[in-house]
Amino acid sequence: MTFKRFMTATAIAAALAVPASAGFAQTATPPNTNPPTLAPAPHAAAPAATTQAARHIANNETRASKLMGSAVYDSADQKLGSISDLIVDHDGRVTDVVIGVGSFLGAGDKQVGVKMADLKRGKDNHLVYSTTKDALKQMPSYDLNYDAAARSGSSTQK
Repeated sequence: MTFKRFMTATAIAAALAVPASAGFAQTATPPNTNPPTLAPAPHAAAPAATTQAARHIANNETRASKLMGSAVYDSADQKLGSISDLIVDHDGRVTDVVIGVGSFLGAGDKQVGVKMADLKRGKDNHLVYSTTKDALKQMPSYDLNYDAAARSGSSTQK
């Protein structure tokens, strides 16, 4: 994994792992004890913020940091590969999972993309994808280089 991909994956994992309200708590504004004036203030104060309960991860949610590097198994509980990257759309939803498959000890992985919705939880909390290792090896490689995909089909390069 290149340093750029590692940093990108780490940033995405950190962003997905932090609740939206973490670190942004607001304190309540004390009430104004001054008597009202005849002329309105040039900048009226915003209403006091209310304290909200802490958010917690739900049973149907998973931390991105726990997905990265997780093994993916077939329905016969045979390891297919490991999750090497998560593809997030502009709304922040994980759409695709990139699985490294076909290597020994992580060297020479072929990167293939599968839909996040196609991964299921199996026994022992394993991630299960309903296919075989050979079928994954036959899938086209998932190109993580956006610039190369944008230039494909063009005979000129900048």
